[in-house]
Amino acid sequence: MLTAAPAGLSWSVVPTLTAGAPAQLAQLAQVCWQATSAVDRYCRQPLRAVINTETSAGPGLPRITSDRNTRRGTIVTRRWPVTSVAAIQVSPSIAFPEQWTLVPPGQWRIRHPVILSAAPTPETGPSGGNAIDVAPGYITWDRGKGGWDVMTSYQSGHPHAGLAASATSGAQTLTVDDVTGWADTVGFLYDGVSTELVEVNAAAATTPVQLPGIGGTVQAGPGQLTLSQPLAFSHGAGAVLSALPPDVIRATALQASVMALENIDAIATQSLSGQMAGGTTILAEEVELILDDYRRVA
Repeated sequence: MLTAAPAGLSWSVVPTLTAGAPAQLAQLAQVCWQATSAVDRYCRQPLRAVINTETSAGPGLPRITSDRNTRRGTIVTRRWPVTSVAAIQVSPSIAFPEQWTLVPPGQWRIRHPVILSAAPTPETGPSGGNAIDVAPGYITWDRGKGGWDVMTSYQSGHPHAGLAASATSGAQTLTVDDVTGWADTVGFLYDGVSTELVEVNAAAATTPVQLPGIGGTVQAGPGQLTLSQPLAFSHGAGAVLSALPPDVIRATALQASVMALENIDAIATQSLSGQMAGGTTILAEEVELILDDYRRVA
């Protein structure tokens, strides 16, 4: 995906003009890790789908509130967009250790869910929010300000995974390195001329992740995806399945170019033309411009 991206850089000069294929591959892998880290750092959160658990005290303290009229509680998460809630647990703040009580499913809702289109297509831009409303009776003022500890386990970000095994044309299951967030989601299986749109019906982790407290488990980590339609093409292990917006993928490729240009040798730099050879400022500014709308909001 990186070498195919229009980033204005010939990757054949990375890390040097005379480097062999193994050295180039090793450097590209390092650049990918560096670029991903740089993008997440700028956005102050990971953009791929992750399971988060946060514990805060409330009501009346930052991130945990309760309306005195409706008695409805609100949790403001650190990461966004919140795409699903796995568990909400409450415990009296004076309890050591905590005495968790699970808020039943259906007693919370995401205030600003991700906007879904009528047709099954991946997201093309940022949407959603980071507020979760909780039914009355769970985050209350009966214990005073900060009287409850609230533990929230939720999913944020966009599903993104690599194929852990090859898949043949006509197959309706995929073995991937991360099933987080893929259930009932649409993404592109990026594979050159064989790139195709896939719709995932179900996701099952090889070993579901245990949440803290009494929150149960979630489907995250390596596992298998079940598709709504058979694959149109065959794909090898390592092909990328992603629901990340295309502009995020482009920004990461541009950031990778910045990383590469700052590390390749002087002779290779001299072989580049135009503004690319003079520095990385223009590329870095474009990366930030694309990513500004994806930064953590609170």
